Amino acid sequence: MIPLDRIQQLLDKYYELIRLETCEFFVNATEVRHLLGRLGEFYCALQIGGTLAHLTNQPGFDVICSAGRKVSVKTTAQKSGFIPIGKSTIHRADDLMIVQYKEELLTTTYYGTVEKALSAARYYERSGNYELEISKARRLMAVSES
Repeated sequence: MIPLDRIQQLLDKYYELIRLETCEFFVNATEVRHLLGRLGEFYCALQIGGTLAHLTNQPGFDVICSAGRKVSVKTTAQKSGFIPIGKSTIHRADDLMIVQYKEELLTTTYYGTVEKALSAARYYERSGNYELEISKARRLMAVSES
């Protein structure tokens, strides 16, 4: 298990790397998805006081909270559009956290049960994934907070 202070250090280093990539190579944050994905996992672990899954690219989930619930983390720099959720592995997660990277900040767009997220998503047969619209994810989060 990686201690939370070490996860914080990793998050800070990934932030720095993303800034370097976007500024040095003049690319949008959407072009560094591989870095954003891991950054979101660190963010989630810190937000919920959890730890990273034992394997990188663990099928179905990325973070385990202190109560043992498994969380699938999806990180995006898109302002709108859809978040793909893999049908073949999402059943391995209890919860879903959608993290948005915007103006060098991370925010939680959705954090709740997988079932609730899938009830608002559509199934896109062509890709074999569910797709949850970012605006719907925000509304789900707002409803659960009120």
